[in-house]
Amino acid sequence: MKKAVISVGIAIVIAALVVCLPPLKTVAYTVMVDYEDIETYYDNEPYQITENYTEDVPLSFEADGYIKADIIEEHQQIIIGGIVFQDEIVEVEIQVACVDVENTDDIEGNFTVSFSGFEPMFGDPSLTRTFNLSPGQEETAECPAESIDDWDYEVTPGTKEVEQERTVTKYRQVEKQRTVISQRPETRYKKVTLLDYLLHY
Repeated sequence: MKKAVISVGIAIVIAALVVCLPPLKTVAYTVMVDYEDIETYYDNEPYQITENYTEDVPLSFEADGYIKADIIEEHQQIIIGGIVFQDEIVEVEIQVACVDVENTDDIEGNFTVSFSGFEPMFGDPSLTRTFNLSPGQEETAECPAESIDDWDYEVTPGTKEVEQERTVTKYRQVEKQRTVISQRPETRYKKVTLLDYLLHY
């Protein structure tokens, strides 16, 4: 009896070892693995081109300013108590601000001369003169005053359209490639015991 129990026990142990220990079953499992991949992308790449454009530029000119003396005739009257003591035309010395303007450009245009720094004889309208000058033509702007101590002038020329060139930067999309690290699933295999297989798979 005792031998029979021992024999049964040994048989159970051997059966347990046979079931649990040896790798009897092959099973598949999935893992994520890194790999290098080529990725295509688009990038803005600068490039330069030369383009034409139209610009308004002032006409070229030459100007020369100076003061000259002049004489004008004035009608003078002196009347006292209704009696005329003087009634005559007299000569009066004055000063005249002058600016010679020459159009040195290749087209005609307007040129405006503005005087400043003194009191003109005929009020503010006489402080500005405008001429239309052909190429090479010259005119003199004049502004009379009783006296001129400190003065200045400015010449404002007309403009013309000139075609110019300039370099500009533009952008275009360029296809490029780069190496990136990606992941993908990979199936692997392992052997498990029969018991592990029965319990987990």
